[in-house]
Amino acid sequence: MAKASCSIGSCAKNGSTSCSGLDPAIRELEWAAKRLKLNEFGGPPEDRVTLLHGSLTYRDSRWAEADVAVLVEVIEHLDEDRLPMIERIIFGETAPKFVIVTTPNADYNPLFPSLAAGAFRHPDHRFEWGRVRFEAWAARIGEIYGYSAALSGIGAVDPVLGAPTQMAVFTR
Repeated sequence: MAKASCSIGSCAKNGSTSCSGLDPAIRELEWAAKRLKLNEFGGPPEDRVTLLHGSLTYRDSRWAEADVAVLVEVIEHLDEDRLPMIERIIFGETAPKFVIVTTPNADYNPLFPSLAAGAFRHPDHRFEWGRVRFEAWAARIGEIYGYSAALSGIGAVDPVLGAPTQMAVFTR
């Protein structure tokens, strides 16, 4: 949904599907609403998509029963020492059946000619992990919270450095 946001999807009890987008920045939510044409002709049906102002760092009853959580390019925008809190809220307390996480693959960064050695892809990134670190993180999540993780890459794969983006699909 909104850039640097967490999309939390949930399936309603009656079988219909709804999706909620969560972001701490009002401006990003306004941008997403405009792009999605919420409450406009040609947009999604009413109550299908909801945008929420909030943060992953706090429990929130508005998405507490989500079946799926999707964190697209989110974790690298958080201070690394705050990850355990987010892990507890997402994987421990909300505990959706599926959690999808994508994040840059730092191993791939040397292939970006305009990116200085050791620099991050975005000025707001607090960290960027290589494949080994991301795999270790996913394994730890699985051990602590009872999820299995399928890891893959997104984008053109370099035979040595992997894909530009890495993804973990966690299943409980």
